[in-house]
Amino acid sequence: MANLCALGVDYLLALSLFHFADADLSFAAGVSFILVGFLFYFVHEFWTFKSADSRFSRQRLIGNLTVLLVAGAVRVLLIFVLESWKAPIGILATIYFGIGVAGSFVTNFMLNRFFVFRR
Repeated sequence: MANLCALGVDYLLALSLFHFADADLSFAAGVSFILVGFLFYFVHEFWTFKSADSRFSRQRLIGNLTVLLVAGAVRVLLIFVLESWKAPIGILATIYFGIGVAGSFVTNFMLNRFFVFRR
């Protein structure tokens, strides 16, 4: 549930930056991903991967931010390559965003699950 909520906020923010701030889709998706991902560290810490010893952890926060940078880079790269191939006009913006999400989601979840929040 948390990931779907984060995805919704991420999508709205990215497309808002793309349409209203005239940002490149790859840039908008990267900014949105990092901002939403940082906020959702706290959701993951205290809900998604909750355990009896869940508490704020500077080490996990730094690990999560590192993962965000890697996963964000995957998203930006995928969208950038697609933008370079064909401009994200109309539905293509959503399709490109979805492809970027798929790449960053897998990267983000796997790295967080097995490295940052391992217990």
